[in-house]
Amino acid sequence: LRLNAKANLRGVTMTKFNLDFRIKIVTEYLSGKGSTSLARAYGISTHSIILDWVHRFDRRGIKGLKDRSMFQEYSSQFKVGVLNWKKQNRASLPVTALHFDLSLPSTIWQWERRFKRSGIAGLERKQGNSKNKTKHKQNKPQPAKTPTPVAELKQENHMVKIEN
Repeated sequence: LRLNAKANLRGVTMTKFNLDFRIKIVTEYLSGKGSTSLARAYGISTHSIILDWVHRFDRRGIKGLKDRSMFQEYSSQFKVGVLNWKKQNRASLPVTALHFDLSLPSTIWQWERRFKRSGIAGLERKQGNSKNKTKHKQNKPQPAKTPTPVAELKQENHMVKIEN
């Protein structure tokens, strides 16, 4: 009835609720029922899931309640834009995720961590299965690249331009 499917993605088990169920819960919430009591009544693990649905509905209507891809790829330019918006607006991870319609606030946290560690280069997509890789290819260790002072200055200049 209410469950659409159970999926095990990247080792994390999660339950997906179908669109009709999400609409029903949001409607009940907007009619005055509390998120905690709704979560308890319908077996939803936490009331914050309901609040997320309500915020997405307020922002985008029914479209905001539809399933989104959890593994969408984003350009490093988009990621920098998200991080810059978050910083300028002093926004939390959930608020920033809602603003940019990202499925998980933790995605932004990962981008922040990579950016602090490696700059823009850390935001380039490096994980997952590239279409050019073969399944059983042996990866030879490559020497670590240290950025040259010129490259560091160019990167810093680029970040200043983005912030401005």
